[in-house]
Amino acid sequence: KKKEKKINVLVGRTLLVHLGPLGFEWEVIFFAEDVWQERFEELCLYKETNGDCRVPRKYEENRRLGNWVSQMRYHYRDLEKKENPVWKNRFAQLEALGFKFELNLFVDWNERFEELCEYKQANGDCRV
Repeated sequence: KKKEKKINVLVGRTLLVHLGPLGFEWEVIFFAEDVWQERFEELCLYKETNGDCRVPRKYEENRRLGNWVSQMRYHYRDLEKKENPVWKNRFAQLEALGFKFELNLFVDWNERFEELCEYKQANGDCRV
């Protein structure tokens, strides 16, 4: 008797074709508009609270949001999605919010260093 497996994945046709005959039971998660909108609103709240859209991948307060942000960066690299009108609109909404698809940690470090220098000049120490 085959042991049925249940997995949560973003399902592509290839996975369905190859894994379906093996007895996988699918719980399909698509980036439907309502789910996308819910995560986008969570990202807006995150930005309001934290001042940026750099949600950690393993964000303890909302793991779904951390994973979603990571997925948005992944999807942005997919050229086919960039041509899809639904994804173009989603990417535009994220960009308007100030979301960075490509993270440049060196630039971020330099910005933070400049902020630290300004803080020290204003407060006389680096105890932030």
